[in-house]
Parts: sequence; structure tokens; C-alpha cells
Amino acid sequence: MKFNTILSLFLAVCLLASGSLVLAQDSSEPPAGAVETAAATPEITVEEQLEWSDYSIKAYTLTFWGGSSSGATYLENMPLEEQTVLTDGAGDILAYDGGILFESTSPDYNGATKEFTSGDAFGGRIGIYIADDFHLDIIGSYAAGEAVTSMIYTNPDTPNKSERVVVDTDPGFKSYKGGLGLMYDANKSSFFGIVPRLGFGLGGVINRYSELEDKTALYLEGNLGLTYEVIENLELAAQIDLTTYSFEVDELGYSNMISYTTYSLGITWFIDRVPEPVRAAHMVED
Repeated sequence: MKFNTILSLFLAVCLLASGSLVLAQDSSEPPAGAVETAAATPEITVEEQLEWSDYSIKAYTLTFWGGSSSGATYLENMPLEEQTVLTDGAGDILAYDGGILFESTSPDYNGATKEFTSGDAFGGRIGIYIADDFHLDIIGSYAAGEAVTSMIYTNPDTPNKSERVVVDTDPGFKSYKGGLGLMYDANKSSFFGIVPRLGFGLGGVINRYSELEDKTALYLEGNLGLTYEVIENLELAAQIDLTTYSFEVDELGYSNMISYTTYSLGITWFIDRVPEPVRAAHMVED
């Protein structure tokens, strides 16, 4: 009897322990349906809307233009007086073939002047808008003309009559220019849809002869222009550039400051980088 009682108690304890383990396992594991539902639900992320100030570059522009360059004088010797005496070689003028110009060794010629003449010019600009009205421009241009040397000729038979004559030319003279510019579009000062712009630039210039070595320099430039939107994102652009730099002159042994003007007319393509809703919201705020 005692043995049966003890056995009954032992079986009851075992059943209670087994039930506790089953209940603990059921509470720690989620139902199978819940697992499938969680796996099938994708994560939802909210994309943050960018504002105008979040775009460091607002837009790009591409401009291609053609025009003309005014040319400039880089050597201008004063006529010699009768009493002036030069040492050997002091008055020699370099010819465009690399030799000494014959006329410069003759007493009938003096007052040498060297210049590069006006000619056609072409170029392009890449504009990078960093604000509503300000943009940085990457500039490249090409100009062609002639390098010309002229001197005052006095005929020994008529010493009271003198005239300036061309004594040497280089028809293959070219000028290449590349640099950076900072431009301001005066949109608030526009009239009849025409927007004035002004700025300045700097960079390097290469003057190339047919046979003589290249003359290089650093230039400074002032810019003044007008733009007019013909159709959406396409503008006509007229501009005047005043370029100044130091031109190395072989006859002097030092450089002369020269300036010339470039007149251009081109087409500008505006490439917007800011989404239209963001730009529209910004325009409303202004």
C-alpha cells in the first residue's frame, strides 16, 4: 500500500514537470503564422526631401560663341632724331623668320612698331551656378590674325617726306586663351527680358608664331554681357571681354603691358540640376 502511494506521488510529480516544460516552450516561440506574417512585411523607409540649400551646384550652362578680337601693339619705338647714335645691334629688329630684319639696319628706316591685328575669334564656356545669380565659368578661346612689323621710311631724295610702311608679316599668328571667370547675372536689373551680366577672369594665354617661339603670359580680364532667353533653357549671349597681360618683347629684353578687346555672340544652353518642384518652391520664397 505504501509502495503504491509513493509510486502515485512520483508519477504526479513527473506529469507536473512535463507540463511546465511544454508551457515554457510554447510561450518562448511565436506562432508559425506570426513568423510568416512578419517575414512578408517589408521595411518602410521615408526618403527625406532635399531643399534648395542642399544643392551645392544649382545648374550648368554650355556656351559656344564666335566673334572678333581687336588686336594690340606690343612694340612701339619712337622715331630717332638725327643726332641719335646707336651702338651696333641696339636698333636691330627681329624678323618673323628668326633673323634680323634688313630694314632695321638701314638709316632710312626707324620707329619700328610690332602688333597683332584684329581677326576672327571662337570659344566656349562651361558655367557652374553656385547661387541664383553667381556662376563660375571655365573659359577657352582661339583667335587668329597677323603679326605685323611696320617702320617709318624716309626717302633720301625727299628727306622732308616720311611714311609708315609694312616691312614684315606673319600671317600664321594665333592666340590661345584658357582660364576661369566669376560672373554675376543681374536678374533684378533685367529689361524687356534682357539680363545684364558682369564679371572678371584670369588664366593663361599662348601667342603662337609660325616660326618664332611661343610667348606665354598670365592674363586678367573684365567681362560685360547681355543674355536673352529665346526658348526655354536656350539663351542668346552677347559679351565684351577686355584682356590685359604682359607681353614679352625680344627687342626690349623685358615685357610690355598690352590690352585688347574681344566681341562675341553665342548660344547658351541651360542645364538645370535642381528638381523643378524644389526650384519652384525656392522662387516662391524669394
